[in-house]
Amino acid sequence: MATYTWTRTREQLRDMILRKLGVIGASDIAAAEDAALVYEAMNARLKELQALHVLWWNVAGAQTSLPLTAGDESAAVTALDFLYPVTMSVTVGTEEVPVRIADHREYQAVPDKTQQGTPEMVFVDGATCRFWPVPNTNTTAQMTYQAISADLETGVAPDVPPGAMRAFSLLVAGDLVDEFGLTGEKAARLTARQAESMRTLRMIGKQQVDSASVVAEYF
Repeated sequence: MATYTWTRTREQLRDMILRKLGVIGASDIAAAEDAALVYEAMNARLKELQALHVLWWNVAGAQTSLPLTAGDESAAVTALDFLYPVTMSVTVGTEEVPVRIADHREYQAVPDKTQQGTPEMVFVDGATCRFWPVPNTNTTAQMTYQAISADLETGVAPDVPPGAMRAFSLLVAGDLVDEFGLTGEKAARLTARQAESMRTLRMIGKQQVDSASVVAEYF
């Protein structure tokens, strides 16, 4: 019977990276100081890739509600893993009405920010959501958002889909060339493969909405 459970824990992915760097062999155990360097590099890259909107597959499960009070323009996002908004809507009667997510310039261009009505636009300022028009009734907003990638945990797979793990491991290995004192051909090869790995991650991170073939940019 086919299975669909293959993944790598943070320790397995760490060892993949250390083997690419030539620090350990297939049967060696990673030294604590080497493991710490790899974990730091993995965490740093994970946070950066999400901030760059490269990896965003966990957005489907990231949803939160914001209670809106009549006459109050703002509501706070309390989700600890909030990174940036994706969609927003408000409840009007029994329907959810879409609300446009505006940037700083568009919100600042609104001449009367105290006007009340059914919100049509929201400016997300950090964790503060500023609605316009200001809600004229108590209601609820629904937001989907990109969640911050989870910190690495012992025995748990990093917040990276299985299809991206090879590219991710190569990217992190290239990041660690200087820390492990690599020079020459191996160092050049690992750093050169970072560009390919980043392109692969960008392709994997794209939202797929149909069954059309995905062609990587470097093919």
